[in-house]
Parts: sequence; structure tokens; C-alpha cells
Amino acid sequence: MKSSLRLFRIAGIDIGIHYTWIFIFALVSWTLAAGVFPSQHPGEAAGLYWAMGIITALLLFVSVLLHELAHSLVARSRGMKVSSITLFILGGVSNLEDEPEKPGIEFSMAIVGPGTSLVLGIVCWLVVSAMTGTLVSPADLLTGSAFSTPVESVIGYLAWINVTLAIFNLLPGFPLDGGRVLRSILWGSTGNLVRATTIAGVVGQTFGWALIIIGVAMVLGVRVWIFQGFLGGLWFALIGWFLMSAADASRKEIALRERLSHIKVKDVVGPEPRTIGPEATVAELVNQIFSRQHGRAIPVCDGGRLRGIVTVSDVKKVPQERWADTRVSSIMTGDPLYTVKPDDNLSTVMKLISQHDINQVLVNREGQCAGILGRADIIRHIQFTQELGLPGR
Repeated sequence: MKSSLRLFRIAGIDIGIHYTWIFIFALVSWTLAAGVFPSQHPGEAAGLYWAMGIITALLLFVSVLLHELAHSLVARSRGMKVSSITLFILGGVSNLEDEPEKPGIEFSMAIVGPGTSLVLGIVCWLVVSAMTGTLVSPADLLTGSAFSTPVESVIGYLAWINVTLAIFNLLPGFPLDGGRVLRSILWGSTGNLVRATTIAGVVGQTFGWALIIIGVAMVLGVRVWIFQGFLGGLWFALIGWFLMSAADASRKEIALRERLSHIKVKDVVGPEPRTIGPEATVAELVNQIFSRQHGRAIPVCDGGRLRGIVTVSDVKKVPQERWADTRVSSIMTGDPLYTVKPDDNLSTVMKLISQHDINQVLVNREGQCAGILGRADIIRHIQFTQELGLPGR
């Protein structure tokens, strides 16, 4: 996920936060410091409430991280590569280099997350019960009426929120874990991933709209079952919006991936690719290629053999007065080169572009230069076929 900050590594997996995590961290800390903890321990200093809120928010961050690590470690045990985990506004995402190939793999990956949150919640509940000397009831966890110290309140809140996360994630709305469980079951029974994703996505959007409606009602002062209050309504609406948007985006992504899987690279790349030699100057590259074709990258080939790729960004690193005596070979990228074959499909291209955060890949036909293909080329091809009502090729 872009716009993220890498923090550290665990078990070879990069851990980072999306910029939206800062917003949610501040909101959680404020909610706890301004509302939850003052109601449990009235009359204390504001600094104590803020310390409790910030510590609890950080421990919630750890809980969500453990939830996502469980997903990632199960995925890796099934032979899938996990590059990183990014925590964002309402949870986290494990960035997999491949999608599950079988329904059973997705089921095991999805169910372990809520299971981890449930175990964390139970452990915190047992700890706080031992601290208070009595078995804390679910109602007392929610209200905090059984807690006499700030530490008990923090652990009690973590017990309640982890169990809540487990239950919420088990809702059968995609892309929640429960929605992925539902999709894996539908996928296994129908054998059709797109159809399974569409059904699970519609369920997810329905849940999202329901939460938004409940949230707006609460903001307007309506009591919905046991829920009421402006802050609670804001949370319901925010979660509903996230779920609805994510479900719609996931459904469209799977549909696009399926469409691209039926289109070959050779059906999009031109038969006579334009290339440039490594001994050409940067001035020739700019005047004969970039300024005429308005492209931003071109393959570098020598005697038909693929040698690298050169982009407008590479040119910008060279002072203009040195263009005439600077060779393309000195600014091109020769390694690593991300290539596809003419018979590969566009889904493979998009996967490679996404994994390595690049804009284009080279087309390699048994070592020979066969062209270049980028995001914009794929988008134009899809728009063209849709506009004319042509099949996906």
C-alpha cells in the first residue's frame, strides 16, 4: 500500500503504517481520554486520562498487528509470499505477492485472524478477572464498572475491543475476514471466483450501508437498540463507509483481473516496437524518441537483444548541456529488468507492475526485444474495447 511509513520487520515481513493510521490513533486516544476513562474514574487529572488513552491505542495497534501477522504466517505456511503488513485507518492488510489459488487456502487464511483476536480478548479478560478477584461479566467489560484502577480499565477495554474485533470481522461481508470465509465457501461450491466475489461483495456493501444508516441515526440523537451517542454514531458511519467502499473496490478488482486474464500481451503490444541502442546519446533519445512519440520509456536493445530500459526520469538526472555526450547505456536501467512474454496475459502484467511499484514492463521474446507495456496502455485498451462493445481482447 502506498503512502505508508515502514517501521520495522517481524519474521522477515516489513511492518508499516498508512498515513490514515495517524488519524485513527488520534481519534481512538481522544475518544478514550475524553469519554470512556473519565466515566470509569471520575475526578482524576486529565493527564492520566490521556496517558491511559494513548497507551490503550498503542496496545490496540499491537493487537491488530498480531491479527494481521496470523494471516501472513498462515499464508506463508501455504507457500505464499508476504512482502509486508500495512496498518491503516480501520485495521490492516497483509500485502501478498500472490492470491490464494484454492478456496481452502483462503478459508484458513481468513479464519485465523478473528481467532487470534478472540484469543487475545479472552486472555485479557482472564487477566483482568484475576486482577479484580472476580469473573468480570461482559456487561462490566463494556461499562468498566468493575474496575478500580487505571490498569484494570486498560486491560478490560482491550478484552472488550478484541472480542468485538473478532465478532465484527466474522460478519459475512467482503472484504472482512468473514466475507473472505463466505467467498471461499462460495468459490468452492461454484468453482467461480468472480461470482463468489460478487456475492460476497454485495453482502459487504449491504452491511456497510446498514452501518452508515445506523451511524447517521445515532449522530442525530436516535437510540438504536443499545447504541446511542454522537461519537458512537461517527464510528458506525466511518466503519460502514470503509466496508462499503472496500467491498465495491474488491469486487471491481477481481472482475478486472478476470477480464485481463483473457487478454494476451501480444494483442496489445504493437508488432514493430520502437527501441534505441545503448550507444545512442541522450540528445538523440530526447529529440528522436520522447519528443516525437510523447512516451516516457523505451526499451534499450543491441542487435535485437534486450539490454535495458530508459525513462524520462533517467534523462532528468542528466544536465541538459551534457545530453550530447552522454550515452544511453550510462543512464539506463539494466538490472533488475521486469519482463513478460508475448503469450502472458495482462493480469500477469498488472501483478508485476503492482508488486514492484513500476509503470511499465518490457516484453521479452526469447531474449529479443518485443516491446514495452505500461499501465496507460492497458487502461487505453480496456477503454477502447468497452467503448466499442468488443470482447475482452
